[in-house]
Amino acid sequence: MPKDRTTAKVLLQYMATEPGGEAKPGKTLLEGWEYDTDEAMLPGPVSRRVAVIDIDPDTGDVLPGAPFLPPKRDPRTGKITVKTAKYLVRDPNDPDQSDFKQVSVFGAVMKTMAMFEEPDVLGRPLRWAFRGEQLLVVPRAGKMANAFYHRDSRSLQFFFFDAILGGKPLTVHTCLSPDIVSHETTHAILDGIAPDLYDATSPQALALHEAMADLGAVVFTLRTTRLRRQVVEATGGDIRKATAFNQIAQQFGQAISGSERPLRDLYDEASLGIWGQRPKSNSPHDLSLVLSGALYRLLVNEFEAAKAKIVARKLARKGPGGAALDPDETAFSASGLALFLACEKFKRIVFRGLDYLAPGEISFADYGRALIAADTSSNPDDNNEREFIMAEFVRRGIVGTPAELSPSVPAIALPADLDLDLLMQSDWAAYQLTEALRTDLMIPESIPFEVRPRLDVTKTTFRSSGRASTREFIFKVAWRQTQQIELPGDFFDELSVTHGTTLVLDWATRSVRALLTTSPKHASQQHGATRQNAAMRAEFMEKCFADGLLELGSDNVQVQNRQLRLRGTGQMLHMAGH
Repeated sequence: MPKDRTTAKVLLQYMATEPGGEAKPGKTLLEGWEYDTDEAMLPGPVSRRVAVIDIDPDTGDVLPGAPFLPPKRDPRTGKITVKTAKYLVRDPNDPDQSDFKQVSVFGAVMKTMAMFEEPDVLGRPLRWAFRGEQLLVVPRAGKMANAFYHRDSRSLQFFFFDAILGGKPLTVHTCLSPDIVSHETTHAILDGIAPDLYDATSPQALALHEAMADLGAVVFTLRTTRLRRQVVEATGGDIRKATAFNQIAQQFGQAISGSERPLRDLYDEASLGIWGQRPKSNSPHDLSLVLSGALYRLLVNEFEAAKAKIVARKLARKGPGGAALDPDETAFSASGLALFLACEKFKRIVFRGLDYLAPGEISFADYGRALIAADTSSNPDDNNEREFIMAEFVRRGIVGTPAELSPSVPAIALPADLDLDLLMQSDWAAYQLTEALRTDLMIPESIPFEVRPRLDVTKTTFRSSGRASTREFIFKVAWRQTQQIELPGDFFDELSVTHGTTLVLDWATRSVRALLTTSPKHASQQHGATRQNAAMRAEFMEKCFADGLLELGSDNVQVQNRQLRLRGTGQMLHMAGH
């Protein structure tokens, strides 16, 4: 490959909003950002980790990919461009603009990935749940109202369909919705972090996927500069009514419903504990609103707190000529910066805890404990956000008391000669350590276990004293146990469920920062939230069998010696409906 195709910076572009959104006539809907890399780029676009495969829906032929344009002057910068981006807003569905769809979906996928890899979030390169390091992206996978992540084909599949919007016929391309692209990319990212959720039997575990994917779309939108400014102006700086942020996939939702409503609205009062505010069903999509709604309230709280601080500082100063500043105008002018600051803190709190998740079937309470533990580790002296989250989880019936979310920091007798570098490299050493710590890790006797890939992560955090870095060793082990289950029919008596434990160590001191587990032996699994989750599982599975989503003899349902084991339930639900 020519050397001038290897770059340090690549200008990537993506849709700033859905077609028909907030762009002025005659202006492009694209927003650009610079991607730092030393890898080669190919037409497609294709990079080492993401490859766009554009298929003609009529012929099945693979279409030519958007070209990479090497720079004329600086050999270290380049860009992937489209021929007609300037005028795209006039007809985003022009079939001659396939290069636009390719560039936009690639840019949105790459930006979502970069968002999670930032030093103050995961602080590490992403891993996929499938073998290999390249995620395939199909912008026109076929004609239907859907889009999904598909692990077995290691791909994101985006579809298109015909609809009537505003009284006019329109072809809706899901690959042109930045909400949907970021949502599905987050599914793929979370599958790499917590792969057991893909085979989960619990609706809360599957709903966690949907909630995180929706919140990934929210943060993506908040970090789109043009749209953030437009929404602040349109709403007067009140993100409780900022439909571009709290409403997911507006065009898609309106097209499939025939009404003026988005696919999901995150500014809600959904609750597990209050009857009149419970989700319509135990469907993971409906159930996800309890968790995403709780966390969206955190974003609103952070925004309002940041804006109040900025306004107070500004009002303490005088305007031109010593005149006092108008409080309302000052509050509006502070909204943009406050929204940016709130978004950055929000993404750190909500997504950084994902690495702390224990293997197995995660409940909302399990995720809450991981979030609190990760934030405590990064910001031990600032518990304002943690207290807000605990109160919101209690208010929504996710847990009964704040104490149920308190992280566990047990006293574990680690080997005096513990070599973390060796553990990172050697599976044999990792299995030896696990066997020695079997009791501490809550692994039942005589049950085989699996040691997951270890993580060496250094994360940036921001404290009142300034910027800081924390280096952690994250160790995960998983195993399977059976539990009694009663469902209609006489085909099985037990359900095989994955459990696991995450042990987090401070790399420098070898001290334990957190231990989180889904083991039935741990006290955290004896709370009412766990019993509630088990009851929801039985109801959810019974409905899945009744509706034909689960069928005996299918690839998803395995029965041996009257023991039931499910596979690919997350995929089943994503393909059944967005």
